[in-house]
Amino acid sequence: MLYEEIEDRYKKIIDIAKNYINTIKDNEHDINHMNDVVKYTKELLNIVNVNINKEVCIISAYWHDVGRIKQNVGHEKISAEMLKEELEKNFYDSFFIEECVKAIENHKWNMNPKTTEGLLVKDADKLAWLGHGRWESCLKNKQRLDSLIELLPKLRQDILYFEESRIIYDRDIVNLVKLLYNAKIDESK
Repeated sequence: MLYEEIEDRYKKIIDIAKNYINTIKDNEHDINHMNDVVKYTKELLNIVNVNINKEVCIISAYWHDVGRIKQNVGHEKISAEMLKEELEKNFYDSFFIEECVKAIENHKWNMNPKTTEGLLVKDADKLAWLGHGRWESCLKNKQRLDSLIELLPKLRQDILYFEESRIIYDRDIVNLVKLLYNAKIDESK
């Protein structure tokens, strides 16, 4: 199934997630971050050679940070519960719902997802630390980037699960350095 088909099939659920995310006033977790996570999820789905439910991964990528509208600490459990409620309201299959919950509820840095879908969504979320969307939002809003930059070395070695994720990291860290370098040059003009 193509990603466009999945997104068309779940358009209502995805639009709800987007509407929630658009209310978050957090440069690190805004719609740009969501879009980066979805982009990395699709990329990983194309190259990771494992048996995986693409629909669960795509829906979970859109919903993984929605719980931040309520609170940051524990948002992953809240995101999973909010998605579960929305899917139940729309009469989705209980197995599918539980797989989405499992894919979201353990995506933080120090957590260990229990499913392959959860591992992929977590890797996509962490790869999004390299995504231009997050950094451009932070730069535009003149946010200090020290804490973000300090996480980058740990990300590749200690956090990413799939080897394919590390390959993407190696490619995209160069693009991030270029973005930050150019931002510094523009700032000094």
